[in-house]
Amino acid sequence: MFGAIFGVDAIMLLFGLAGLVIPLWAIIDAAWRPSGAFMAAGSSKSLWVSLILITWLLTGIIGFVLAVVYLASIRPRVRSAIG
Repeated sequence: MFGAIFGVDAIMLLFGLAGLVIPLWAIIDAAWRPSGAFMAAGSSKSLWVSLILITWLLTGIIGFVLAVVYLASIRPRVRSAIG
């Protein structure tokens, strides 16, 4: 329906924006959280920031997938470890 109204270009623009916004959100969120919270959650802050950033810059889609994994799985554990 959306494609029929706005065309394929608008759909591709939305996918492109999502591919830009979601990894940036994940990188900024992970960088903002304290390292101790990551340790308490059984993870590593530097690992997630570098993994998302490098794979996003090199491949795009893998970085996007890792950003979604971080936001859906790791972020809630880190947030609960904070308080």
